[in-house]
Parts: sequence; C-alpha cells; structure tokens
Amino acid sequence: MTDARGYTLIDTLVVAALCSTLGAVSVPVIGGALDRERTIIGARVLSSQLQRARFEALKRARTVGVRLEVVGDRTRMQLFLDGDGDGLRQVDVDAGIDPPLTPLEFLDQHSRGVSLRINQGITDAGGGSDIPAGADPLRIGNTALLAFSPFGSATSGTLYVAGHRGPQMAIRVFGATGRVRLLTFDAQARQWRH
Repeated sequence: MTDARGYTLIDTLVVAALCSTLGAVSVPVIGGALDRERTIIGARVLSSQLQRARFEALKRARTVGVRLEVVGDRTRMQLFLDGDGDGLRQVDVDAGIDPPLTPLEFLDQHSRGVSLRINQGITDAGGGSDIPAGADPLRIGNTALLAFSPFGSATSGTLYVAGHRGPQMAIRVFGATGRVRLLTFDAQARQWRH
C-alpha cells in the first residue's frame, strides 16, 4: 500500500514544462490560421464592395465605381455615382458632381490588419512578371477609381490584398464582362489558385 498525499515538486515542474511546450507549438499555428482567415474576410469584403458597385450601375443605369486609397497602412473605400452622365471621373468626384453612394469606410474595420498590400514576392495574377513585396497593390491603371458601367463592363485590373503576414490574395476584375474573381497565391508552387 502506497501513501499518495499529492504531487511532488518534480511532478509539477514536468507538467508545467509540457504545458509550456504545447503552448509554444500551438501559438504559431493558431496565429497563422487567424492571419489566413482575416485575409480571406478582408478580400471578400472588398470583393463584395466591387460586386455592389456593379449591381448599383446596372440598377441605376449609370456608371458606379469604388474609390480605393491606401492611406499609411490602411485602405479606405467609398462608392460613387456618375452624376452628370460623362462617366466617373476623379475631377467630378473632387468637385462633388459625382456624389458618394456610401459613407467612407476602412477595410480594416471589417478585418483587422488587412489592407491593399503586397506582403511577399509574387507573380502577377494577370500573367505578367514578378512583383516584389511592398510594390503598388492597386493595379487598375493610373487611377484610384474602379468603375462599373451600366452595360456590364468595368475597369480591368487587379487589387492585391493581404495582412502583414499570412497569405497573399488578389481580386481580378475583367473589364469586358465586369466579372470579379478572388484568387489566393500558393507561395510554394508560385501560382494563383481560385
């Protein structure tokens, strides 16, 4: 018959070491999963804003667009309506001729830490050359407006979305059809996946 009165100091230290080891192993896994989910949510929010602009253009029979601006480490976005029938133009937006349809909002209000950003070296989702980390993530020409016409066409280009770490995502807009497609970069294969 043994006398079991409790745990010894050695037992407690072994259990504490095991818990610390398991915690150290699980934190990067959980952190990586959170980065991935936040990036996916942020890309879907931005994609839904583009889809909303497309729908509003068809519904109103006027050009509607999303103005996207990277301000520091954040992305702000707002929908605008062509107010005078000559297309959505930055000069008309600045003059108040093309009015806002939605209030100004930031992407990271929906998904913390996510912005228009290229956080790693990638290949161009449009089939072009390599793009280095930190390059311009807004690839729609020399404008900050991505416009959808009432005839179904749009400004074509690619928006690159990411957190500081984690996966790189892209939103491709096809000009002739106005279709929006969400892609994820596979860093090991160096390919974009649907």
